[in-house]
Amino acid sequence: MGTDIHRGLELWQPRVYNEWEALRAGAWFGAAGSNTHQLSADRLYAAYVAAPRDVVVDRVGVSVYAADSGKTLWLGLYADDDRDGCPDRLVLDAGTVDVSTAGDKEIAVDVQLHAGSYYIAFLGDGTPQLSANTAPRTRTPLGMIAAKPSLYVQTWWVNRDAGPLPELFPSGVTADYREYQVAMRVACVL
Repeated sequence: MGTDIHRGLELWQPRVYNEWEALRAGAWFGAAGSNTHQLSADRLYAAYVAAPRDVVVDRVGVSVYAADSGKTLWLGLYADDDRDGCPDRLVLDAGTVDVSTAGDKEIAVDVQLHAGSYYIAFLGDGTPQLSANTAPRTRTPLGMIAAKPSLYVQTWWVNRDAGPLPELFPSGVTADYREYQVAMRVACVL
C-alpha cells in the first residue's frame, strides 16, 4: 500500500486482490456437474474457462456419465482473442477420447496459455451424456441468457459435422447455460 497526495489530502491506495487469480499447479480448472445432459451429435460446444495468469496446461478432460458405443469426442482449446466473449482461434486440438464407456476421460497435452479467456471445446459423432450442472447460477463475464435472465451463459455451441476441430470457431453460435464437466489441468503457473 501507499499514499497519494491529492489537493493536500493524503489518500490511501486500496490494495485490490482478486481471489480468482489464485491458481494451483496440479489442479483442474473448468466446471463440475451434479446432473447430466445428453450431447447432440455433430455439435461443437465451447465451455468458458479463465486463465487469469500465464500457465502451462498438461491435460484436458471430460466426464462421461452415460456412454455411447463406438463414438468419440474431439477435445481442444480456443482463445477469445478479441475479448468479445466468444471463442475465436484454435489454440490446441488435443485429439479424441472414446466415449464407449462412462468415466473421466483425459488427454495429455503440453500447451502454454497466456492470461486470458479460453474455451474448452468438445465435438462428438454420438450422443453421450456428460456430467453437467443443468441449472447453474454461476456468474461468468459472458452475461445472461436473453430468454432466461436468471441464468448466465456458460457454453456456446454451433452445429458442425464431427471431425477435427476447425482453426477458427464458426460464427452463428447459440448461448447455453449448462456447465459441462470439462476441464484443463494446470501443470505450472508461469
